[in-house]
Amino acid sequence: MKTKTLFCCYAIILSISVQLSLAQNRTIELWKNRLQTETREIPKTDILLNLSKEYELENNLNESLIYANQALSLGEKANYKKGMAFAYLQLSLVNGKLGNKSTARKQRNKANDLLEEINQHIGNDIVQLQKQQLLAAEELKKDQEELALQKEEAEKKRLELEQKNAEVEQSKGEIALSLQTINELSGDISEKESMLLKKQRQLDKQADKIKILRQEKAIQDLALEKQKVVQKLMIAIVAGILLLVLFLLILYFNKKRSNQKLEEKNEIIEVEKQRSDELLLNILPSELVDELKEKGTATTQYYELATVMFTDFKGFTQISEQLSPQELIEEIDYCFRGFDLILEKYPSIEKIKTIGDAYLCAGGIPIPNAQHPVEVVQAAWEILAFMKKRELQRKDQGKPYFEVRIGVHSGPLVAGVVGVKKFAYDIWGDTVNTASRMESKSEVGKINISGNTYQLIQNHFACHYRGKIQAKNKGEIDMYFIEKPLSNNAE
Repeated sequence: MKTKTLFCCYAIILSISVQLSLAQNRTIELWKNRLQTETREIPKTDILLNLSKEYELENNLNESLIYANQALSLGEKANYKKGMAFAYLQLSLVNGKLGNKSTARKQRNKANDLLEEINQHIGNDIVQLQKQQLLAAEELKKDQEELALQKEEAEKKRLELEQKNAEVEQSKGEIALSLQTINELSGDISEKESMLLKKQRQLDKQADKIKILRQEKAIQDLALEKQKVVQKLMIAIVAGILLLVLFLLILYFNKKRSNQKLEEKNEIIEVEKQRSDELLLNILPSELVDELKEKGTATTQYYELATVMFTDFKGFTQISEQLSPQELIEEIDYCFRGFDLILEKYPSIEKIKTIGDAYLCAGGIPIPNAQHPVEVVQAAWEILAFMKKRELQRKDQGKPYFEVRIGVHSGPLVAGVVGVKKFAYDIWGDTVNTASRMESKSEVGKINISGNTYQLIQNHFACHYRGKIQAKNKGEIDMYFIEKPLSNNAE
């Protein structure tokens, strides 16, 4: 009886599982797909059992039997006793439908032994109803045996009556009495059959109650299991969200820190860039700096007309012997700084370089300008005034002073950047050489200009003709001293 109860429980649980699976569109094809992808033995056993049950519900008993046997073999291999028990129960159910009663009974017994071993029991209410059902079944069995005996006795009576049929004429009274007895017995049998039918209905009601209780218990178990799965899933989702938030925060702060470092580096780079630009502008004209940045090289330019100015200190060697090295450098620096400040007032003039005590600049480069001859001579005139003022200061201090002489010439030249390291903007051509010759033939506190320059500035400055000088490859060149700016050019 216990085996039947366990079998019924298993059938109900499997039935509910199948209904839930159908509600979730889990068909035989789904179970087969899962069987192909699953590698663990215990889950594969459960999948095989589900496939067996699906085929049983479709009344494909042979296919159901194959999957149940596979589940039993895999459960034995994995020592999965619960799966083995359910496999035996499924086999007994299918064999029972196939008419293999003896095999089904043996398999139910094996399933019962395994279920008892793993403590798979049904609730107290179900057990109590099963006991009541058992008692009712035993009582029904007794009534059926009693009815069978009465039927057998009635049959014997009928046979006796047939044997005594020949004596009917003589024993009518006895026959009537026997018929009455038979009728009474038939009435008793009908009454007992009615009672048996009533008891059978009661047993069916009790079986229905047991079935309902089993279904409710299975549904509750499934609901609890589903709730646990949902809780675990929620915990996993929350943990995943927290980890994602933490990861994003770490990324955010790392990005912020990287951006701060990048901004600091960019600021440093910008400061260094400004410094390098300032250094380049101190060495090269701004136009060439832009060209170097864009192309990496500067184009050499030829100028049809430019004005070159040379300055030189008279008696530089003798004065330098009277000063310490520091004092000498400081005095030269003071004078050349003054020259630089004067040239800044004239955009057409570009400082080229200093060579010892000589100072070289040119007008009309790198951007051509028609006013450059006048502006160069005007700058030379201001340099003379600056050096005269410095002379008076040094005399008051009782210190030696420099006396300057200046030479200017106008003509064509070539300008460009030379060198790879410590490159410099420089000028070449006869115009440069002639300007140097003008300076060397000048006098202290005087500006000596060539005839070319005179032709360009004569309307702006009063000049004194000095005569001619022999120039290499050029013959004789006229020279003029600048006397003073004319009124329309005076500061």
